Amino acid sequence: MDPFLEFLAHLPARFLNGISFEAMRYAMGTLSVFGLVWVLFAPMLKSRKIRTTPHRMKQVRDELRNSFITILVFVTLDVVIFDLGARGVFRLYEDIGLYGWVWFLVSIPVAIVLHDAWFYWTHRLMHLRRLYRTFHMTHHRSHNPTPFTAYSFAPGEAVVNYMFIPVLLLILPIHSLALYTVMTVMIFKNATAHCGYELFPRTWVFHPVLGCLTTVTHHDMHHARADGNYGFYFTWCDRWMGTEHADYLDRIGLQLAADIERRAARTAGKPVAADPQDVPA
Repeated sequence: MDPFLEFLAHLPARFLNGISFEAMRYAMGTLSVFGLVWVLFAPMLKSRKIRTTPHRMKQVRDELRNSFITILVFVTLDVVIFDLGARGVFRLYEDIGLYGWVWFLVSIPVAIVLHDAWFYWTHRLMHLRRLYRTFHMTHHRSHNPTPFTAYSFAPGEAVVNYMFIPVLLLILPIHSLALYTVMTVMIFKNATAHCGYELFPRTWVFHPVLGCLTTVTHHDMHHARADGNYGFYFTWCDRWMGTEHADYLDRIGLQLAADIERRAARTAGKPVAADPQDVPA
């Protein structure tokens, strides 16, 4: 059969399979974070709430609609681009013995570091005035983000975010399981970064090694001000390029001091009140 006719014949099944995969991945990340952070553990995380401003249902509905469009964009690109992969264009492989277990394990953090660099520079570019309205403004309509903000993109931004995967597969040999692991880390990091609760120990920010990891507050400040703090996993690029918010460490320090005061109050048997502070716009 002609390759193009074969592609068309299998198109409906591929599209449906793609919808199932991408929707499941989105739901796995966003619904689990929403259920655990916003519902199950919310009473215990009151002091970890970053902002007191309530969320509007319209925002959540818009995020879910935008996320559905993003999933359609991802699936469309999957169908076209990974058909090329089946023809040997990409360096995706199935036999771990081809490169060994050491590379299998190393390739995961390498891909994550490369994704952070991709995210930082494309994110920063989309904040340029000429590109912002077309690519990134939809995402920033979620001024006070929720876990469902994770995929709330304009179609153009969805394409930019998606393209990291085929670029990665052109330059890096990676096992399919390692790739799925990286993609799972992506969606969970994305959902937690937008969850509105500081889930990481605040002391990490001042640690010489762990301080390189972005916190929920780091990305929440980006949404509040629509500039700076462009990194995804790490603070490296923001600090090297001078784009981290100047008061980020001070803000974490104030929150850490409030944590200490609450613990002291509990020890002394005094009333303890959660006292989250809205991030200044």
